[in-house]
Amino acid sequence: VALAYALAVAGAVTSGALALALATGGGFVRGKILTFVAGWLLVGYATVRLWPTSVDDLEGPSVSARGTRLEGLVRGIPPLRWLRLPAPPERVRVAGKVFLAGVVTLAGSLLMETAFGVA
Repeated sequence: VALAYALAVAGAVTSGALALALATGGGFVRGKILTFVAGWLLVGYATVRLWPTSVDDLEGPSVSARGTRLEGLVRGIPPLRWLRLPAPPERVRVAGKVFLAGVVTLAGSLLMETAFGVA
């Protein structure tokens, strides 16, 4: 479920960056740069959210049973709809999923540069 969330966020970020770049006349090069910057912003934001403020943060429950709206949308995708979710203490926190989404976004930027030749 965390990988599906990360792929959905990375896909939305990459699509948005490419759409913004093409709309402003920058082409795929600007889209790759915006994707790279967005990936690092996601990684930085998630790192700040994952950093504990005190020792007490390490011992409490870390995940709510409800989740976010985006998690609900991703869970509605047909293959994930039929999977059983783990118990809330065993789930990955949203900040961990955002960190994974940032890494996937950076991998997408690297893929644009190496595989598709966007320099």
